[in-house]
Amino acid sequence: MRRAPPLVVQVRPQPVVQAVIALIAAVTAAGLVAWAVSHHPQAWPGVVCIPFAAWWGWRQAAALPRRLRWDGQAWWLGRPASDDETQVQLDVVIDLDHWLLLRAGPRPCWLALSRHQQLATWGALRATLHAARPAAIEP
Repeated sequence: MRRAPPLVVQVRPQPVVQAVIALIAAVTAAGLVAWAVSHHPQAWPGVVCIPFAAWWGWRQAAALPRRLRWDGQAWWLGRPASDDETQVQLDVVIDLDHWLLLRAGPRPCWLALSRHQQLATWGALRATLHAARPAAIEP
C-alpha cells in the first residue's frame, strides 16, 4: 500500500472566523438581554454585556500560528519557529472544499484552514488528510 508523501502546512490565524464567532457571541448575548428585558424591564442595563460578549468571542476564537506536518506515518503539530512538536491524531470535522476545520487530539486543538492561505499545498493537504491513516498515538 502506498503512503501519502510528507507534507508541511503553516496554519495561520483567520480573522474572518474570529469575526463570525464574535458575531455569534454578540447575537446570543443580545437575545438573552432581550429576553430578560421582556420579562423584567429594569434589566435594560444588561445591554452593556453585548460588546463584552463580542470581545470574549473574538478572544476565544484567536488561534496561534502553528506548523502541521505529516511525515508519512503520523501527524505532528508545533509552533512555526520551534522544533518541539507533538504527535496528534487529526480528524476532519468540516470540509467545505475551500475551507477545513480540523480537530487535533488527544488534547483538543481546533485548526481552521482555508484554500486562499494554502494555495501551493491545498490539493496535497486535502488528499493527505483523506488518504493518510496514521498509527495509534503512543501515550
